[in-house]
Amino acid sequence: MFDKIKDFYNSKVKSSKQPQTVVRADQVEAQQQKIREQERRRAEEEYRQQHPEQVIQENLSFFDEKTNKLKKKLNIAIITVFGLIVLVFLILFFI
Repeated sequence: MFDKIKDFYNSKVKSSKQPQTVVRADQVEAQQQKIREQERRRAEEEYRQQHPEQVIQENLSFFDEKTNKLKKKLNIAIITVFGLIVLVFLILFFI
């Protein structure tokens, strides 16, 4: 909020003291992208404040997804270790 006020003040003060300069297109695009990003973050924060129960539900679903991925990796690791133990036992038994 204060950034907007500061930018407005600086634009009014600087425009009267300094001559207008040419700005490159990529700089304009970068500024526009920055403004869009700030607006998106502000809207997300506003949404979080208005709908806290939905945010909690999304966090829980994200946690469940991460837990399921870790469970799958752990199962694969356990099966691999068990298989290697059996393989070593068979090799040692027949040698």
